[in-house]
Amino acid sequence: AMTIAPCGVVCELCIGYQRPKNKCVGCLSEGNKPKHCTICSIKLCSSKTSEEELCLSCSKYPCRRLRDLEKRYSLKYSESPTENMKNFLELGRKAFESQIIDAWSCKACGKLLSVHRPECVHCGTPNPGFPQS
Repeated sequence: AMTIAPCGVVCELCIGYQRPKNKCVGCLSEGNKPKHCTICSIKLCSSKTSEEELCLSCSKYPCRRLRDLEKRYSLKYSESPTENMKNFLELGRKAFESQIIDAWSCKACGKLLSVHRPECVHCGTPNPGFPQS
């Protein structure tokens, strides 16, 4: 099953999760991850009842941190954490994961693209979803 972080980012699309060395275990798992993920103010937010709870269900949604994340991810990486959360809740896990696989699979090798890279980290094929500068 894919990991959808409380903010709506899909861990499997992250370069930290995909890289072969020093691989990140994902937002909600214990183990190796970048410091900024370990101390993430969104995941550790005191308004949430659990670390897994999606921010969409919060009474303060969308807070400044989430708006900033949405702006950064939609502009720099063509991923919308807000849309991810909405789709996850509306479609359910299985249909949501199918949607992500359809949208983010490399046309050449079939593996998931990273939102953070202009090419597939597995085969080097250009990532059509990566924003052109």
